[in-house]
Amino acid sequence: MSAGGDRRWGRFGAAGLLLRAADPTDPDIPLVLLQHRAVWTASGDTWALPGGARDSSEDASQAALRETQEEAEIRPADVVVRAVRVTSRMPGTVWHRPGLDMRHVSEMMRRLRPDQKHSDDPAVRARTIPPLVQESTDAVEWTYTTVVADAPRALETVPNNESLELRWVPETRVADLPLMPAFAQAWANGLRSRPVELVVDVANVLGSRPDGWWRDRAGATARLLEELSTTMPRTVELPDGFGWVARAHAVIEGAARRAEHSGPFVVHRASGSGDDAIVDLATDLATDLAPGIDIDLDTGPAAVPAGDGAGEGEAGGSRRVVVVTADRGLRARLPPGVVAVGPRALLD
Repeated sequence: MSAGGDRRWGRFGAAGLLLRAADPTDPDIPLVLLQHRAVWTASGDTWALPGGARDSSEDASQAALRETQEEAEIRPADVVVRAVRVTSRMPGTVWHRPGLDMRHVSEMMRRLRPDQKHSDDPAVRARTIPPLVQESTDAVEWTYTTVVADAPRALETVPNNESLELRWVPETRVADLPLMPAFAQAWANGLRSRPVELVVDVANVLGSRPDGWWRDRAGATARLLEELSTTMPRTVELPDGFGWVARAHAVIEGAARRAEHSGPFVVHRASGSGDDAIVDLATDLATDLAPGIDIDLDTGPAAVPAGDGAGEGEAGGSRRVVVVTADRGLRARLPPGVVAVGPRALLD
C-alpha cells in the first residue's frame, strides 16, 4: 500500500509474461497470450497477462514463468525470454500481511497468561493480541515487471481457477478487449510491437563472438545464419520499444560469400564493401523498395512496387527497418529513420 492508499498485490513486487508466437495465417502479425481474469481476482473480468506476485527467492523472469506455468500450464522450457522491463512502479510502499499464520499464533500465545481475562478495551487488547494485519517498518518501492518472451507456436493452454479463459489474440486486436487498466496503460506505452524488416551485418555479428570464425568464414557464416533462423519469427528489443521480425536479410562479403543458406534469411552477397551494401539495402527498404532473394549487389536490388509488404504494417503502424551492427561508422551512414541495434539484440 502506498501513502496515498493505493494497493498492489505482492510483497516483493509482481511480474507477468508477455508471450508472442507466430500466426501461421499472417506471420507479420504475432499472436499474444492473454488471460481473461476470473471475477473474484483483482480487476476481475478483464484481460491481462498471466502473472502474479514474486517470491522472495526469485527474479522477475522466474516469477513470470512460474505463474504462467501455474495459470496456463506452459512450461518455461518451451519459451525464450527476450527482454525484461519494469512497466509499473509505486514508490513509498509498505507491505501488509493480513490473516492468521503460525507466527501470529506463536506471538499471541507468548503474550497470553493463564489468568488473563477478556477485555473490550482496545488499549488492553493491543497489549495482548498482535494485530492481524502486519506491515513493514520501512517504505519500499513496489514494481510490476513485464517479461517479454517468444514461443515457437501458439502453445496449448490449460487454465486454472484464476482464469475464465486463455486466448491467443492477434496483436492488432489486443486493445479491442476490456483490458486490466494497468495492463492497458503499459500496452499503450511501449509493450506493443511494430513489424520490422531486419538487416544483419553478418561480419560484425560474427566478429562479436571469438569462436574461431576467422578459420572458416563461409562455414561460420552458414552456422550463424542457421542459428539465427531457429529464432525466427521473433521479438526484438529496440531502443524505443519492441519489433516483430517476420522477414530478415543477411549481407555477407568477402570469403563469406561462399556460405550456403536455405532458411528464412534473404541473403545478399556483396561484391565489394559490405557496409556499402548494407547502406544501399537499408535505403531501398526505407523507401519501400524490397530486394529479391539471394541477389548479387553488383547489379543492385530488384525493386517491387511500393507498399508490397515493406511499407505499412498492420501490427503497429509503418514497418521499421532495423540494422544489426555495432559498427559506429556504419551506423552513422544509415539513412534517417533506420534503427540500429547491437549484435546482443539477436544473440540473446
